[in-house]
Amino acid sequence: MNTVHKVLGLSLVMALAGCATQPQEYAQSHPKFDLKTFFNGPLMAQGVFENRSGKVVNRFVVRMMGTWQGNQGTLVENFTYFDAAGKKTYQQRVWHLTETSTHHFVGSAEGSAGDVKKASGDAFGFALHWSYDVRQPVGKSFYNLHANDWMYMITPDTVMDHTDVTWYGLHAGNIFLEMHKLPDTAANREKVAAIK
Repeated sequence: MNTVHKVLGLSLVMALAGCATQPQEYAQSHPKFDLKTFFNGPLMAQGVFENRSGKVVNRFVVRMMGTWQGNQGTLVENFTYFDAAGKKTYQQRVWHLTETSTHHFVGSAEGSAGDVKKASGDAFGFALHWSYDVRQPVGKSFYNLHANDWMYMITPDTVMDHTDVTWYGLHAGNIFLEMHKLPDTAANREKVAAIK
C-alpha cells in the first residue's frame, strides 16, 4: 500500500510541476520588460508580506537606485519596514546583476536585508521571472528561504510583483509589491539614496 501511495504522490508532484507557467508563454505580450531599462535610475516601491495563513505581518517601502555599465548592473535597495504598531526598521540589500543574453540574467546580493549567493531569471514580453535562495534575517535569527518571484510590467513605468516564499519546500508566505520608475532627476536620486 505504501508503494501505491508513493507512486500516486510522485505522479501528483509531476503533474503540478508540468502545470507551472513558463516565462516564454508571455513572449508575444507587450510592453516588453527590459531589465536594464526599468531598473536603471531611481525607483520607489511599496508592498506587504503575508504569512502562510494569509495575514499581513509586514508592510514596507523600498527606495531603489539602479546603474548599468554594458551588461553589468548594480541595484541598491533601501527598505523601511513597518510592524503592526507602526514601528520602523531599516535594511539594505545591494544586487549585482548580469544580463547574459537577450532574455536571461543572473545575479547575487548582500546586505542586512538578506544575502543571495546566486539568482537567475528570464524576461519575456511583459513578464520577468526571478528565482533565488536568500539567507533572510528575522529578528536575531536567519532563515534559508527560496523566492519564486514574478514581475509583470503594467506600463513602462509600473511593475507589479508577486513572490511565493518557501522554507525547505513548505509555503512560508507571499510578497506583493508595486514598483514605480521615477524621473531620473537629482532630487529623486537623493530621495532614493536615503536609508532612513
